[in-house]
Amino acid sequence: MTFHPIASYGFIGNLGSCALVGKNCSIDWCCLPRIDSPSIFAAIIDPEKGGSFSIAPADPFETAVQEYHLNTNVLRTEFSCDGGTLEVTDWMHMSSFSFEEREQHRLPALYRLVRCLAGKARCRILFDPRLDYARGVTTLSAVNGGLLVEGTEDVLRLHAHCPFTIGTNGAEAVVTLEEGDDLSFICTYGNMEREDIPPPHRSLEKTIQFWNRWSSECEAESCLSLPLWKEQVTRSALVLKILAGGKGIAAAATASLPEIPGGKDNWDYRFNWMRDTSFTIQALTTLGHLNDAREFLDWITDILVTSGRRPADLKVLYPLHGTVLRGEEELPHLRGYLDSRPVRIGNGASEQRQHDIYGEILEAVFRSEHLHPGMDHALSGVLRDIVDYVCEIWREPDNGIWELRAEPQHYIYSKVMCWVALDRGIRLAEEHHWNVDSARWQRERAAIREQVMEQGYSEQRMSFVQAYGSDVLDATALLFPILEFLSPDHPHASHTLDTIQRELADGVLVYRSSMHHQKEGAFGFCSFWLVNALAFAGRVGEARTHFEKLLQMGNHLGLYAEEIDATTGAFLGNFPQAFTHVGLINSAIYLSRFLGAPPLEQPLIGEKNLPDSVS
Repeated sequence: MTFHPIASYGFIGNLGSCALVGKNCSIDWCCLPRIDSPSIFAAIIDPEKGGSFSIAPADPFETAVQEYHLNTNVLRTEFSCDGGTLEVTDWMHMSSFSFEEREQHRLPALYRLVRCLAGKARCRILFDPRLDYARGVTTLSAVNGGLLVEGTEDVLRLHAHCPFTIGTNGAEAVVTLEEGDDLSFICTYGNMEREDIPPPHRSLEKTIQFWNRWSSECEAESCLSLPLWKEQVTRSALVLKILAGGKGIAAAATASLPEIPGGKDNWDYRFNWMRDTSFTIQALTTLGHLNDAREFLDWITDILVTSGRRPADLKVLYPLHGTVLRGEEELPHLRGYLDSRPVRIGNGASEQRQHDIYGEILEAVFRSEHLHPGMDHALSGVLRDIVDYVCEIWREPDNGIWELRAEPQHYIYSKVMCWVALDRGIRLAEEHHWNVDSARWQRERAAIREQVMEQGYSEQRMSFVQAYGSDVLDATALLFPILEFLSPDHPHASHTLDTIQRELADGVLVYRSSMHHQKEGAFGFCSFWLVNALAFAGRVGEARTHFEKLLQMGNHLGLYAEEIDATTGAFLGNFPQAFTHVGLINSAIYLSRFLGAPPLEQPLIGEKNLPDSVS
């Protein structure tokens, strides 16, 4: 068994869990009952031990074509065989629900439907679950109506109407289908009663209806005024919707896919980073998915208010479910994708100090304030406390946005985001007449800007650098004009843009920093930052060219991982990555606006820095 390219996978899910489906129709990653639960299939990180669920022609086939049902997360794979044509449809059940009924409509159930579209074809089904990251013994037994799977603490059932042969590597069945025949498989977690499981055809209909309705909810049609981009923006939004199954949003669907093949930078991204949720609120708000954005804002509000946390107690990341944040651990029995070890679950970054999160919180609330008009006293009180806290700590070092496991430094991006926290706090205070020490906030805001301009910009490098006293370039500097820290035509901004494009970019792809340059893949989110920076600088034609080239670098389904190998185009890092898809959405929105779309009802980030004219 071999590893398959990350880009060869499709992505399905509901608001509970998700799965990766290879172009060969093998499910090589799935965690049930939730996205952050232990895996039941993990062949993507260990083809021999991880477990998988494959449905494919039993005889040699010529081609496999994979696509989504339009505007849904229902995936269709078609195989052309010598004797006929097989279609496999994969999805996780969704249907219309009220907020109170949500848990009933995101079932921990994986549906697979095989149809013979033409001729006659034999189909092989290989069902080989390995519960709890393959750490324990998984037993399979035949029961009435399918298979029973048992582990130390978990139970699965495969509901199927064909005989299986159980062996040392799971269960296998070979069936012959003729034109018009179909066969369904439903993999459920726990002791779900059969009557609680919607029949496959009914579930498929309801699920397609749900996703079509959700996709059509976009109220800000002006941001999708260019038909060529609407499909990619919708796909990115659909990815974010699946990842938003818990409190906040998962940074990605997977754990331990490497940033460097064969390396040690293998992290678990199935957590909710405060930063990711803030960026996602802004993207979905602009797209018009206001209910979803409001839920994310409610989560942040709950963290800030209901939980009674002081600003100093805020974490960088939180669990998607529950309140206990599990520690980071290694799984030495697993091989790791492309032999990249260690395989990790949990994430030790939870104990880091990253000062940028305060700016991201204030920015998210400031841009999405219309979702909660008249901001209540409790939330405004916490926001005031955050701004006061930033006044106290912005001079201290932190671990930075890239979560480097090294000694804290004075990262420039963290300083600028502290400036953002103060700036948005000042603007909110003026709007809502808060009783605060506004003079102090204004003094500290000015002090941050003065210090960053003096110590954060290198005349030798002709660019803002990563940290005070460093000559390392960092792509976060592309954001400074968008964050309104300085104008796009300021010499420091224009020189930084030119330097980063020259030294951190490989074509349209951008590395996180000069430390990461050519040591790992180019970072997807940073590559879209370059598009935005070019647009804000008035170089909109160049920005559009970059953007459309980046669109061509998605996989066959329009999905993106965390990173892209600039030489081969291969995906690296966890997949699909929320940050990258947020970046795509934001760039499409900015470019549409710059290319003549009507102004949006809610202001974009960097609205006051939009160029007067475009080229």
